[in-house]
Amino acid sequence: MPRDLIADKKTLEDMPPLSKEPAADSPEDPNPMPSLYQVPTSFIEDRFKRMTDLHPFASLLNQDDLDDCDWLEHTAFDENEAASREKIAYRLTVCGELSTGLFSSAYPTVSGPLSKLVKARKDFPSVDSADSDRKRILMGHIIATKFKGSNLVTDDAMAFPSDWKTNYQFGPSTGHHEEGDTICLHSLCVHPDLNGKGLGGVLLRAWTQRMKDAGLGKRIALICRERLIKFYESAGFKNVGPSVCQYGGGGWIDMVMEFDSVSHDEDIYP
Repeated sequence: MPRDLIADKKTLEDMPPLSKEPAADSPEDPNPMPSLYQVPTSFIEDRFKRMTDLHPFASLLNQDDLDDCDWLEHTAFDENEAASREKIAYRLTVCGELSTGLFSSAYPTVSGPLSKLVKARKDFPSVDSADSDRKRILMGHIIATKFKGSNLVTDDAMAFPSDWKTNYQFGPSTGHHEEGDTICLHSLCVHPDLNGKGLGGVLLRAWTQRMKDAGLGKRIALICRERLIKFYESAGFKNVGPSVCQYGGGGWIDMVMEFDSVSHDEDIYP
């Protein structure tokens, strides 16, 4: 059931310390976002005030959201980095419970922040069948899978079985593995027209807390560009060095958030 993001306010305030690094800027927000243990109530309230005109709510994603997610993915990312439509369909179908969409249920006025989105894509579904003017607009999403055999995102984790539609496998060598204990965050994106409202930071923090609370894995791993390291560090991820992944031409950095409090030896992340 969709949940208004205001319900996540308490979650954010009650989170335990995740980082003692200096505050970092969000890649889609020009205003500094401090690390979680530094977040004052006034900061959180300011974030939600900046979202009130969007009427945001979060919801799990599934295959019915394919059109929206495919559109957003290819709007937010360069073509060589965006996941293909089939790859998105695979992830939403086999493990949609690991993915979250950030939606708006607002009326997209002519001059409002959502007006450009509606003009660019006119087939957003209506929130209420009796009120066709009120749209359900996907503003951001996180899409993920689980992988077994590595604490980091690998090219095999990024891939998917070519015959997944006709030959379901509980534990394939590529793509999602039901028994995997590494949650691989493949895509975190917010529509470029909505940058500066703090949506990416709130979406990431709420999602990581949900993954941890649900006990779905032992860690979250992702790959990012160097310019985004501080953003993920501010959310509790650790930079463990250059990634061996060659997806999108390579040049990635491995980031990991361990859910337990045990310090890990350096040789775990060579």
